[in-house]
Amino acid sequence: MEKQWRIVDVLRHSRHDWLNKIQLIKGNLALNKIERVYEIINDIICEMQHETKLTNLKAVQFAELLMTYNWQPRLISLEYEVLGEERDLSLYDEDLTQWSSSFLAFMERQADARRENHMSISIEVMPEEVNIFFDYSGAMEDTNAIRDWLYRHPPSPSIYLDSFDIHTDEMTVLIKIAFS
Repeated sequence: MEKQWRIVDVLRHSRHDWLNKIQLIKGNLALNKIERVYEIINDIICEMQHETKLTNLKAVQFAELLMTYNWQPRLISLEYEVLGEERDLSLYDEDLTQWSSSFLAFMERQADARRENHMSISIEVMPEEVNIFFDYSGAMEDTNAIRDWLYRHPPSPSIYLDSFDIHTDEMTVLIKIAFS
């Protein structure tokens, strides 16, 4: 992991995030934009449902990586979603976290600071496997270097790189966990 969060740090960041959301709601109420307030509240509910599903996967280090990623200054903003049923991924936690952390750090070095860069991670839990899609949109310095990195850094024996597709301003990477 990049940083060991103390409880007071976690509470401070969480409080800051919630205050931002409440201020957004309050501002839209002051402008009498009731429909926008409902949209914001629904977005918050959806975000909390995905957070719950993520923590229920029991991949504690991986959940911490995703949930705290945006708490530090980054060239890439990150969001995630969890689709499907709960599954215990604790056996894959260390490998999944290590690869994802390395990949995100590499992509930070590839991102253009003058542009807006975004990574969306979709975790699709199915009975026989888990698909994890890394969808990137934004500028990339060297797409060949990204291809080389992906070929040289397979996730682990139990987690494998299934496919990737890289274009000028977008990329999709799919890694899978197959259950025996």
